[in-house]
Amino acid sequence: MQVPPPEDPTQSTAVAQQLIEELLRSAFVLQDLMAVLIEELPDEAFPGEEKAEVVLEMVIGTSLPAVEAAGAETSRAATELIKAVLACVVNDLRTAATIGEAG
Repeated sequence: MQVPPPEDPTQSTAVAQQLIEELLRSAFVLQDLMAVLIEELPDEAFPGEEKAEVVLEMVIGTSLPAVEAAGAETSRAATELIKAVLACVVNDLRTAATIGEAG
């Protein structure tokens, strides 16, 4: 994905920093929360179902009010932004690793 040049690099950097920090905080919290819930969920709570799938469905259900309040278009745009940010980071880190190996 080609990213257009920012109009104000200072503002763009601040916004990017805020986004990345929130993405990381959210990812760490969700990962820890899901790991604890999966481990603590009794085996007999949902017989015949995978604990991870049950917990994922719970998290999705819990997020619905926020997603519905934002609206489908905004939620899809946020998802695409997260994917684009991840692709940029992975691509740049791979490039840096390649350059580091060559040097």
